Amino acid sequence: MADREDRGLYLYGITRSRGWRNNKNEDGQVRVRFRDLEAITNPMVFELPPLDDEHVKGHQQVVEQVMRRTTILPAPFGIVFSGRRTLIQFLQDQYLMLDEALSFIDGYWELRMHVSAPGSGGPRSELQESATSIYSDMRRMARATVPFPRDADKLMSAAFLVDRAAWIDFVQRADDLGKANPELSIDVTGPWPPYDFVRVAEQPELTET
Repeated sequence: MADREDRGLYLYGITRSRGWRNNKNEDGQVRVRFRDLEAITNPMVFELPPLDDEHVKGHQQVVEQVMRRTTILPAPFGIVFSGRRTLIQFLQDQYLMLDEALSFIDGYWELRMHVSAPGSGGPRSELQESATSIYSDMRRMARATVPFPRDADKLMSAAFLVDRAAWIDFVQRADDLGKANPELSIDVTGPWPPYDFVRVAEQPELTET
């Protein structure tokens, strides 16, 4: 029997199961199923991974690769389960929440938009009003939005949950609004997994039996 410290399963996210297939892919990732849910994991030593750029980027790359193929409920960086039994128990306990979250984001991607006014000499209040109008316009193209806290450099920042078939239309609309408001700079990034619209857990944790 493998030593306990080698039984960890690192969680990338949750998807819908696509039927009975080999539970290990060519990248060494292991899929753990419960009912119609499938956890995308990677076997590792049972300990928290280092919180550094290399490991965080590696986590994001896996999540973003999966999102190109199917809807994924992304896990935050750093969730490790002690083994299959513990992970399946988590899927069982949280089934309704995970099922509802996957249904909500199914077929949607996240796009982020930032509006700023670099070098503009106009009154801040007028610029802010224009940015708010742009936000209201773009909200009509999204299923949901999450405004981000303002900072000194930006008039508005927000995440938008957009139908994956319409994300290019979203970008084009933002470009049109930018041309109509030359005093503003509109920056759209993505598409991303819906990081800002779902939570698999409130914070990274090491889960033991």
